[in-house]
Amino acid sequence: MLRYNINKISEVNLELLSNFYKDIFFPRHRSLIKNLKWWYRLGYNEFEPLVLSVDGKVIGQAGLLPVDLIIKKKEIKAIWFIDFAILSRFRGKGYGQILTKEWMKICPNQITYCNKQSLRIFKKLGWRNNLSTRRLLRPINYLKFIPVIKKFEFKFANNLLRETIKKKFSSNTEVKVYKLIENYQIIKDSFFLRKKYQNDKHAEIIRDDKWLDWKLIECPYKDQLYFFEYKNNFSIVRIDLIKNIKRVNILYNYCTENTQEDELYYLIINWAIKNDIDLLWAVKRENKFKNFFPNLLSKPINFASWSQDNEIFQILQNGLPDSQAIDSDIDSNLYNELV
Repeated sequence: MLRYNINKISEVNLELLSNFYKDIFFPRHRSLIKNLKWWYRLGYNEFEPLVLSVDGKVIGQAGLLPVDLIIKKKEIKAIWFIDFAILSRFRGKGYGQILTKEWMKICPNQITYCNKQSLRIFKKLGWRNNLSTRRLLRPINYLKFIPVIKKFEFKFANNLLRETIKKKFSSNTEVKVYKLIENYQIIKDSFFLRKKYQNDKHAEIIRDDKWLDWKLIECPYKDQLYFFEYKNNFSIVRIDLIKNIKRVNILYNYCTENTQEDELYYLIINWAIKNDIDLLWAVKRENKFKNFFPNLLSKPINFASWSQDNEIFQILQNGLPDSQAIDSDIDSNLYNELV
């Protein structure tokens, strides 16, 4: 018989938790401990991640983010299942399923992006998934991603490649760029004037005043967040430098029409070329942007969901139209730090 304890994360010793994070989430373990409240939105409501311990040692975690959704014009509470991990030497013993079952008792509506290993556990417990969301990459400086060439600086070749891409995405129109921390009120006003909830086929995340403050202004990396605006459309992006790769991560888009979203992407790529960006990254439902993100660099992501309410469950199975890379543990790929 397995011996274990399961506690809310607020009840767990931070040193024990830190040791676990160092083993299992090494690229960002310092960020997790330092910014624990922000990562898991602790204090927003009673929902908290669960931590599994054996003989006083943390061996697993079922993380979560509390989120409010609109489904057919009704507000419901839900939780993102994130940062689900068991130490390797304790896997295959049933701890993952035990922890998941306990996690599922927290809230009746649950969603996640997950890998194949986690999905196997979820499906045994009645979850369903779809693959309509894709991770999209657009290299601009290809030389930085070739192992042999990465060690050297080939400025001439890099400039030649940029000029080639620039011709394809050239535009006389410039996208407006605002640094978030210097223009937050303008961005906030712009966001709320445009955001509407009117989709009956999908659940939508409620991005209200509290959500925006938490996700953006309270973000420990807010100095890397920018607001790109074109006509009545905008993108929220993060610009960072990791291991000598300068990246633009497109976190959230608002566009009134599909054709205008195409224009916005053209302008973002054009801006990226002019500003020495090496890589663009986005998360979108399906891949409607083959001109911007080659199929070779497009990867499906498992979206899985479960609900006690059958009507809500049916809607959740359609996926989220606007999760992008700003709400789930896909964020963990955005905030890796050099250690």
